[in-house]
Amino acid sequence: MLLLLGLCLGLPLFSKSQEGARSWDDAAEQVSLRVPRQLRLLQRLKAKPLMTEFSVKSTIISRYAFTTVSCRMLNRASEDQDVEFQMQIPEAAFITNFTMLIGDKVYQSEIVEKAKKSHDRIEEKRNKTTDNNEEKGADMFRASLVIPSKDKAAFLLSYEELLQRRLGKYEHSISVRPQQLVGRLTVEVNVLERSGISALEVLPLHNSRKKGSGTAEGDTGPPPSTVINQNETFAKVIFKPTVVQQAKIAQNGILGDFIIRYDVKREQSVGDIQVLNGYFVHYFAPKDLPPLPKNVVFVLDISASMVGAKLQQTREALVTILNDLRPQDHFNIIGFSNRIKAWKDHLLPVTPENIRSGKLHIYHLSPTGGTDINGALQKAIKLLNNYVAQNDIEDRSVSLIVFLTDGKPTFGETNTLKILSNTKEATGGQICIFTIGIGNDVDFKLLEKLSLENCGLTRRVHEEEKAGAQLIGFYDEIRTPLLSDIRIDYPPDVVEHATRTLFPNYFNGSEIIIAGKMVDRKFDQFHVEVTASNSKKFVILKKDIPVESQKLGNDVTVTAGPTSDSGKDPNHIERLWSYLTVKELLSSWVQSSSEQEKEQLRQKAQALALNYHFLTPFTSMKLKKPGFHTGGLEESRGMSAATGPETVVQSLRGADVQPGPALKKSYSPRIKITKTSVDGDPHFVVDFPLSKLTVCFNIDGEPGDILQLVSDHLDSGVTVNGELIGAPAPPNGHKKQRTYFRTITILINRPERSYLEITPNRVIMDGGDRLVLPCNQSVVVGSRGLEVSVSANANVTVTIQGTIAFVILIHLYKKPAPFQRNHLGFYIANSKGLSSNCHGLLGQFLNQDAKLIEAPAVSGKNLSNQPFPAEGVPEAILNVKGRRVPVVWKQRKIYNGQEQVDCWFDRNNAAKLIDGVYKDYLASHPFDTENSLGLRKSWRAETGSLLEERV
Repeated sequence: MLLLLGLCLGLPLFSKSQEGARSWDDAAEQVSLRVPRQLRLLQRLKAKPLMTEFSVKSTIISRYAFTTVSCRMLNRASEDQDVEFQMQIPEAAFITNFTMLIGDKVYQSEIVEKAKKSHDRIEEKRNKTTDNNEEKGADMFRASLVIPSKDKAAFLLSYEELLQRRLGKYEHSISVRPQQLVGRLTVEVNVLERSGISALEVLPLHNSRKKGSGTAEGDTGPPPSTVINQNETFAKVIFKPTVVQQAKIAQNGILGDFIIRYDVKREQSVGDIQVLNGYFVHYFAPKDLPPLPKNVVFVLDISASMVGAKLQQTREALVTILNDLRPQDHFNIIGFSNRIKAWKDHLLPVTPENIRSGKLHIYHLSPTGGTDINGALQKAIKLLNNYVAQNDIEDRSVSLIVFLTDGKPTFGETNTLKILSNTKEATGGQICIFTIGIGNDVDFKLLEKLSLENCGLTRRVHEEEKAGAQLIGFYDEIRTPLLSDIRIDYPPDVVEHATRTLFPNYFNGSEIIIAGKMVDRKFDQFHVEVTASNSKKFVILKKDIPVESQKLGNDVTVTAGPTSDSGKDPNHIERLWSYLTVKELLSSWVQSSSEQEKEQLRQKAQALALNYHFLTPFTSMKLKKPGFHTGGLEESRGMSAATGPETVVQSLRGADVQPGPALKKSYSPRIKITKTSVDGDPHFVVDFPLSKLTVCFNIDGEPGDILQLVSDHLDSGVTVNGELIGAPAPPNGHKKQRTYFRTITILINRPERSYLEITPNRVIMDGGDRLVLPCNQSVVVGSRGLEVSVSANANVTVTIQGTIAFVILIHLYKKPAPFQRNHLGFYIANSKGLSSNCHGLLGQFLNQDAKLIEAPAVSGKNLSNQPFPAEGVPEAILNVKGRRVPVVWKQRKIYNGQEQVDCWFDRNNAAKLIDGVYKDYLASHPFDTENSLGLRKSWRAETGSLLEERV
């Protein structure tokens, strides 16, 4: 897709100051002979805008890839300058967002409807090569703008794609072509596969089409400076070359494609099925099956345009392919120009003699005449139909046509619609056509439709590429059919809106992918049944799949995206389903010949693309009016991804956040929050479930105090500290000032050291790799047993090893009063993983119980037997840890101020309720894990040397 955003989005391409600068340039050109050539070169280099950073961060979750590209530019010149950002993206990818920062202005993109009249024009643009730096299978994204003198600009581009399995591997390619040497160049790829990663490799930089550039020395392994870290389900690859290393690869900054290949561990039976929040994806890739026999006809263009290297390379490739045919296969060869030359009048079995004869026929084909595509296809189809009809074939087989041409139909039937209809009618859905187009003059649209309408695939070979190698590679993908007539069924009362479930063939090394939306999430399981033909028998596979959200692995979970209008958090499986559905609708639109049907398909594809922010042939991208940006590029990165993660250990952001301050809207948390908490001024609440008592108390601290809320550093390895912020007290109040929690710090030292710092605006996560998450966007990120879930402007949920869970409520005010501050509330949702030695202002009560030993009697009634006595009753006595604590009955508002809690209130600042005194719970800094109470000495006495070793 070629997007000249500087033009189509109305951005100025040059200003008046530039016009003056250009006049000056014209004058300078007249006296250029007086200036040495080397000096003129230095002047031009100095004037060129400098790229200070080029960064690509990509996360692949279950084959679905989220990629974000960020680039910083600096105009060092004394005048405004034009600059163009360009990025090659994979042809199968959908752009989801683009953001530009120019000075302090933010230009945010949005995906909108496209007028119907421009559909065909866009299709043409996607299929044309418009720049000699472009690689095959890639589209070029461009954006032009003007950077003011001495100012900076930044570009952020996000796109998504589903990786296809070919020849037993998934391949993820990232274009690294910044067009100049860059001081900070980083490519980071994170791969998360629940079923396990196998055979991961990083290829040498690939750059076949650009002269004057290439790969680094050696050319056999990963590029220089590449670092690979991998465990069973997670891999992290970083490519971070220095300027010197970049220059050794390519001095012009066109380094090439950074390519990662890998496969996954897979079970037999029905395949890998993953379910998450009402959506599922089914990966089906069986192996170790006997291959099906092939009936194949090779159709080769031998018109005059094929003369020379193209025909020679194709001949050599076909000879190689003939050697690869199996004894149970049958084959024939057709050469066509304006005449159709079939090797034999019927298909022949694969024997040494027939293979030798076929090779001789190939070398005797000579280029001449025009191109009768329709006649060649009809001849090949007739040969296959006759063979199947005349032979009582005991074994089930697959009929294929491999069709290669470099031109357009010029002889016989030349109307493309007629050729398509003739072919479809003749095949009857029983023959698959695989097409290869060579060069720039080929009618690639015709070949694409021929393959789409006849269960095949198509490939394009560029003019300067070796056609023979491409033909062999393409044939390798289809050389081993394992199954035919595959049908995958799901219960209609459980699954709706599934992508296509019928497939004519399955070839070894590929993969069938189905995604769907589930009708009702309350089902415990659903039944999956796969039916297919294999050699001499039918294959039926059945399995019942649990319908609960599944994690990607024991230590890694990632789900990201903005909160939708319906309040639901999108996830990677939902994104995958929408991507696959849009792709199938676009394919059906290309195939359809009915205007009414095409319009219906267009509307469906457009609606889905708009909902999920996909840039497609039926949608377009425009920039909103600029907003003002006050933070760094890292804070703006949230605007760069429409949905989904860009990395596991870097920023995972959404796209529907407007520039400027975070939206401060009321939000009803959906997560269940327990009573044990501290919130507000701060008000502490402790729940004793055994005795069904709730106790509350206040702590009057000072601004800047850091309170130790949970201290279990020596056992579970968890510590929670909260820092207070001050505010004036309300008028006529009994307090001199108010205090709130503005920062909650959670420290974990098992299995590895990491920490979280949470404020109302952001979450900082550091476990070796620093990650900053904004609190105004929904996101879930996890690693090494730690999961952090942000619900936009509402709460942050922290889960540790699946047995400890904290919920931090975010309190925001649109128009705060003088005594109000944006602040946090801390709630303990799950304390199973905390030890019996846990301490802290809240932690000390988790494994304790309380008992009401002296309840006041009012009007002859004992209030200890009444669950809800009236507020303001006389004082009672509570027994906690052997201490007698005077309390009174009170009602408290918690849960964002929306629910009441009835509790026994300690009015004495918790003096008799807590161990020690207030100052014993003060931490020296947010990351302090020490417990200053005398309790630690008793623990040391009980555990002896073991404790000393652990400390």
